[in-house]
Amino acid sequence: MTQPLILSLEESRDPSLVGGKAVGLSRLLAAGFAVPRGLCIPTTVYHHALTAGGIDAEEVWRRVLQASQEERTRERSRIQECVLRQVWPADFSSALERRLAGLAHDPATRWAVRSSATNEDVEQASAAGLYHTSLGLSSFEVLRGICDCWLSLWSDAAFEYALRTSSPIACPSMAVVIQPLLQATVAGVVYSIHPVTGRTSQVVVNAVPGLASSLVSGEVIPDQYVVEVDEAKGRPLRIRRRMLATKQQKLLSTPAGVHTETISGTAQKPSSLSDAQLFELANVSKHIEAAFRHPVDLEWVWDVDQLWVVQARPITAVQPSPALTNDECEWTRANLKETMPELPSPLGLSFLERFMDAYIVAPYRRLGCTIPDGLSSVRVMHGRPYLNVTLFYALVTQLHGNPSFLTEQMGGEPLGFTPSVRPVNGLALVRAGFLMMREWRRVVREGPEHFVAMKRMAETYQSDRVRHLSAKELAATLDRLGQWLDTHEVTFGIAGGVAQSLQAMGAFLPGWLGEDWRELLNASLQGQGSVISAQHILRLAELVEVARSEIVVQRWFLSEGWAASGFREALAGTGFLRRFEEYLADYGHRAVGESDIMSPRIADQPDSVLMLLQTQLRDGKAVPPGDVMAQQTERRQSALAEIHRRFGWRRHRGVFFRWWYRRLSRFCALREANRHHLLYYSTAVRHLLLQLGGRMVEQGILGQPDDMFYLTMDERAVLSEGAQRDWQRLVQGRREEWVRHHALQVPDTIRDWEAVLEQGIPLAGQVPDGLLRGIAVSAGTTTGPVRIVRSTQDWQRVRPGDILVVPVIDPGMAPLFGVAAGLIAEMGGTLSHGAIIAREYGLPVLVNVPYATTLLREDEQVQIVSSTGTISRLVP
Repeated sequence: MTQPLILSLEESRDPSLVGGKAVGLSRLLAAGFAVPRGLCIPTTVYHHALTAGGIDAEEVWRRVLQASQEERTRERSRIQECVLRQVWPADFSSALERRLAGLAHDPATRWAVRSSATNEDVEQASAAGLYHTSLGLSSFEVLRGICDCWLSLWSDAAFEYALRTSSPIACPSMAVVIQPLLQATVAGVVYSIHPVTGRTSQVVVNAVPGLASSLVSGEVIPDQYVVEVDEAKGRPLRIRRRMLATKQQKLLSTPAGVHTETISGTAQKPSSLSDAQLFELANVSKHIEAAFRHPVDLEWVWDVDQLWVVQARPITAVQPSPALTNDECEWTRANLKETMPELPSPLGLSFLERFMDAYIVAPYRRLGCTIPDGLSSVRVMHGRPYLNVTLFYALVTQLHGNPSFLTEQMGGEPLGFTPSVRPVNGLALVRAGFLMMREWRRVVREGPEHFVAMKRMAETYQSDRVRHLSAKELAATLDRLGQWLDTHEVTFGIAGGVAQSLQAMGAFLPGWLGEDWRELLNASLQGQGSVISAQHILRLAELVEVARSEIVVQRWFLSEGWAASGFREALAGTGFLRRFEEYLADYGHRAVGESDIMSPRIADQPDSVLMLLQTQLRDGKAVPPGDVMAQQTERRQSALAEIHRRFGWRRHRGVFFRWWYRRLSRFCALREANRHHLLYYSTAVRHLLLQLGGRMVEQGILGQPDDMFYLTMDERAVLSEGAQRDWQRLVQGRREEWVRHHALQVPDTIRDWEAVLEQGIPLAGQVPDGLLRGIAVSAGTTTGPVRIVRSTQDWQRVRPGDILVVPVIDPGMAPLFGVAAGLIAEMGGTLSHGAIIAREYGLPVLVNVPYATTLLREDEQVQIVSSTGTISRLVP
């Protein structure tokens, strides 16, 4: 034979001679990675054995692929007999013994003998786990291990695999790799990209104590980790996920071979790897990926001294993808939780998803932003909707914005991991700026006309005005209103105007005004009288004044055993009732959780508002609306004067500030006006849906009118078209699901969606007892007793001067703002609707105070200091 019979791994560079595994190890050694030194028995020795036994491997392989199972078994027995009685090439056994002795000076060294077929660990196919591996062999047993590797090439599994690959006709050959068996403390597999999603920023690690043969054979459940890496620099950033298994046994190497050892109970749960080891594995895998120029699947071993790589194969089953996926994004209930009930209706959820995609995400695409296929802006867990914070971080970054303002503006927790994002180029940015300016002009020009149209819809489609419509007419009207919204929606332009104004100010005001720039800016936005939702509170204060001026009304409110029911009959002919009906006409379409069309409106249940008015009349602490406006005006003017005083002689700063201040004020007012009038639109749709539900009840299709809210938008359309389906059973299932979801808890922030689903809700962290911190969204300092408000059922406990502690600032809570001395919210941001209302009204507010409703106690005295963003518990 002219070819060598034994090669070192360093010499194993020809795939046809040494197979894919040996070539991979040779490349690793050449690149300087830690690989145990070893030998390769090339394919020439394998062919020598078959030829000596009179077997033409190529011809037999072709015949076996087409043969029956019985014929395959017969041929395999013939090959097995040939291999087991074959005569080794002259001097091969003695040469192998010498080479093994040269690798390990200790005669007791145990060996790992692994297959290295020519169709194994190659880019077209990996053949992972297909062929034989022997661990813990003595030097005298290595020859048997070589034969076992050869025979595994002719197994049924190998035939089936060959038939599934692109060129099954080609007969593979078998080389064999021999290395000293390492004394593994922990071993496993690492994938340089996510093996399921292909995500290039995620390294996945599987690990078990001891040797990893039981892992690669699929016999044990390993500890599983996902490590996030910086794609640009290839360095690990954080451990994204740990899923620790219960490890009952481990396979160890000993002088007598390998044996299984039982792991004691206390040692079964801890992680197999430290963070430092995980980071090193991720780092090594990315360096090998760069050296090989393709993603790799590595088998590794950690002994007492260091990390070793014992196999490198290409990842062939998934395409690498730098694109974000939903599972690696971070999600928040902030913003959505402020305007929707704890458990929105299926109809409300489907409208939210469509609204976000059509009116928020689609405009970003038109501006030139790239959004990976399959990435959602909204996701639902146990009936609760979440916003994709990572997506909006990426969108803002692409447009050269400052994403650090996201948490402050949206609320919720900061991103734990920020993906690598490529901003658009200069020309694309100029184009996006031009399109955005055009959108802002359209909003200012057309917005007020659209608002008038939406208010007219609520008047046109009042419940008593749509009772005569047929089901077909009701469905057609709903479709027509949907088409109208598609061409008249202005939310994106308005939100962009507010966000850009705040970003511009945030870039300069800290340096010009100092650390308290936010408090000064918040104070300067108070009491402008242009935010329609804040006018809501003043209207309630006016109603208290009117009630106080009419003896009949005052007596009714203060009567013993007072109840709000029957108020229209009791107050007939009074000026208060007339003014209250006007208030309901202007604000009765608002509600708690008002973004869900199923939520009852104030006009549907005015008792809660009347209860608040009664509280203010009874306690006699209501502040006249004129005094409220005077106080707000004074604060605003004082803040503006202080801002201009700090600018001093630098007139250009004043010019810059005034321009952006006017713009911010205008878009904040537009933002609340848009929401206020969208809810007129929503009220019109609500009336039509309930009437359509009534028609469906008449036809026996639904059980009750509000069943409509338990359908999605698409299902509503299909139902209206007359589709035959057991709709009542569907709705009943949804109602039962709603009840099940109500019993479940969900976190407000999800950093790992799959982990939350698999492992449950993370426990609340502990917060020190004396001082809580949050983000100030409205200026001021106030002291008062805590009043925890989770629903409208708690409104009756609110007294003037209370500090309301709430999960979120729902805009529907605006009637309470005229009574409260301050607000503390677990979630929220400077751009939330509730924050804008509270700021306009001049109420001191702190948001993003984790677990406030749990940590603070009813009636305890606290002090809010907006300038420092702190809440002091006055009696610890």
